Amino acid sequence: MQMFENLPWYGYVILAIAVASYAVRYFKIGKKEYDAPDITEAKFRKSPNNQLNQEQLFALAFYTPIAEWWKANTNTLSFLTSKEVQPYLEGWGINSPEGYWDLTEYFMKDGRRWYFDFIQHMVLTEPKEKWEELMTRKFGNNERANRYLAQLSSGETLHTLKQKGILTFDSDMELGVAGYDAAVLVGQARKAYTGNIITEEEAWKVINFGRELALKNFSSWDDFGKSFVLGFALDMRADYKTYKEEVYHLYKQVLVKPTSPWNTLDWPTR
Repeated sequence: MQMFENLPWYGYVILAIAVASYAVRYFKIGKKEYDAPDITEAKFRKSPNNQLNQEQLFALAFYTPIAEWWKANTNTLSFLTSKEVQPYLEGWGINSPEGYWDLTEYFMKDGRRWYFDFIQHMVLTEPKEKWEELMTRKFGNNERANRYLAQLSSGETLHTLKQKGILTFDSDMELGVAGYDAAVLVGQARKAYTGNIITEEEAWKVINFGRELALKNFSSWDDFGKSFVLGFALDMRADYKTYKEEVYHLYKQVLVKPTSPWNTLDWPTR
C-alpha cells in the first residue's frame, strides 16, 4: 500500500477510474461467459441392456438432438428416471393420462403443422393487409400463432438457421415442420412412459405414429433433420435462447458424427 501513499490527488482519481473500468469490463466478460450456452459434446449414450429392434431404434432416433441435451440413452424406451422427467411432464401439462392424451392427439392430428402450414402459405400468397383478418379467423387471439407469423413474415428464423449453417437454401422452408412434430411425439411418449403415465404398449403406438408421420413426409435424415430444427427454432420462445443454442450445437453433431443414430441407422426406403 505504500506505493500509493505519495500520489497527488488527481492520481487517486485516475486510479479509481482505472479500477472501475476494469470492474465493468470484468463483469461484462464474466456475465457473457455465464450466459453462454453450455457447449457439450454429444455422447450418444447406450444402455448395455438394449433389446430393441432396428425399427424401434430408428423411431427413437427422431428425438436425438434433444435427448442428447437431457443426456438420455439412445437405445431404451425409458428416458432417465421418473423423478427427472416429472418437471417436464408438469410443464407441458401431461403429468396425467388425460393431459397426456389430449396433447398427444393434438400433435397427431395438427401439431405445429397447424400453425406453420397455414401461416407460411398465407405469407407467400396473400397481401399483407389481409393477414390480420385471416389470422383472427383461423387462430383467434393466439400468442403462438402470432409468434410464428412474426418469424415467418420477417424471415428471422430462416436467416438465423442459414447463418448458423443449419439450413442452406430458402427452399428448405418447403420441408415444413412435420419432423419436429414426429420428434415431439416420440420424446413425450418416452417421458410419459418413464413417468408411469402411459403403458409400454401405448408408448410404442404413439412412437409408431410418429414414425409413419416422418416416413410419409421425408426420405432422408437430412430432410427430416432440417424439418425438425426448423420447427424447434420456431416453437421456442425468445427467452429460451441459451437452450436453443445448445440444441443447435448438438444437432450439428447428430448430423455429422459417425456414432450418431442418424448415421448408424439407415432411413428406410418405401
